Amino acid sequence: MMRRLIIGLLLVVLAMSLQMGCRSTAAPEPASAWDIERAEVIEWSADHPSFEQHFALEASGLAASQGLLIVPSEKYGRLLIIDITGEARARTVRVGVPPHAELEGSAITANAMVLCDEAHAAVYEIQIGDLRKIFERGVESPLRALTLNLEGVDALGGKIGFEGIEVDRKDGTIYLLLERDGTESTGCVSRIWNLKRYGNSLRSEREPIEIGLEDCAWRLTGLAWWNGHLIALKTQYPGERYEVVTVDVVTGGIEVVSDLTGLLRSLASRGWSNNVEGIEVGPDGSLWLVADNAVTGVIDNPLPPPGESQTLLLRIPPKRTDGIVPGKRTTHP
Repeated sequence: MMRRLIIGLLLVVLAMSLQMGCRSTAAPEPASAWDIERAEVIEWSADHPSFEQHFALEASGLAASQGLLIVPSEKYGRLLIIDITGEARARTVRVGVPPHAELEGSAITANAMVLCDEAHAAVYEIQIGDLRKIFERGVESPLRALTLNLEGVDALGGKIGFEGIEVDRKDGTIYLLLERDGTESTGCVSRIWNLKRYGNSLRSEREPIEIGLEDCAWRLTGLAWWNGHLIALKTQYPGERYEVVTVDVVTGGIEVVSDLTGLLRSLASRGWSNNVEGIEVGPDGSLWLVADNAVTGVIDNPLPPPGESQTLLLRIPPKRTDGIVPGKRTTHP
C-alpha cells in the first residue's frame, strides 16, 4: 500500500533544524531544489513477508528504470524491485553475490545493472534485460552476478568502503565512491574513481577526485544524476546532518543544493530510520531516498530479522512551476 505523509510546514522544519543545531547560524540554509513541504513516505507491500519495511533490510542503494525502483537489501543477497507507478508493490529477487557481500550502491546501464560491495571492495554486473518482466513474473534462480576486475583502484574491503556507484549514459564512464578515507590527524576525504570498461574490467585511467570533508564524522554516500550534475548524499554522524550536494567530477568541488536535516530528524521521531544511504532522481525530477535501518556485522542468516526502526523510502517532488504539480499520479493524487 502507498500512503502519503505530508511532512508539515517548511518553517516548522527550519525551526527544528535551528533548534537542534546548525553548522553555522550566520549563513542561511540553501534553497532546496526540491519541495520539502510535499515530501512523502512510501510504504510498500512485498511478495515476501521478511522484506516489509519493519524488518532490518539494510537498504543502502537505489536505482530507477521503467517506472520501477531497485533497492538492494545489503546483506541478504536480494533486490527489491518496487513499482512506483501505482500501488507500491515490491518483488524480491535473489542475486548470486558471494557470501557476506554488503551491497551498497546500484546503477542501471544500457541492459544491465552494477552493484558495489563494501565488504569485498568489489563491483558486480547483473544482466536484467526487461526489468518490468522480471517484476511481473519473478525469477526462480538467483540472477548471475559477474565480478568486474578493478584496475588502478586502491581500496580495501571493510566497514568503511564503497558506498556509491553511478554510470554516465553518454560515454559509459562509471563513477565509484569510497565514502571516507583518512584520520582526524591527517584530515578525511571522500574519493571518487572515474572508471572505463574494458571487457570484464573497470580501469582507472587518471587519479581519483578527492572531496574534502570538514572532519571525519562526515562522508559521502550514494550517487545519482540530476540536471546533468553528479549528486551525492553528504551525511554527518554523530551530528545527524543530511545534505544533497552536486559534485564537480573534474575538481571535486561540491555545492549544497538541499539540506534535509530537519525533515529527516522529524521522521526519525516517528519511527523511520534516517540513515539515508541511497539516492536517485526519477524521470519527473522527484528526489528519492532510502535508509539503512540496521547496523550489523557479518550476517549468516538468510532472512532479515525485525528492525528497531522502519526502512524509510522517501519521495520529495520537484518544486511546482506555474501552479502545476510535476509528476502528479493519476491513481494517487
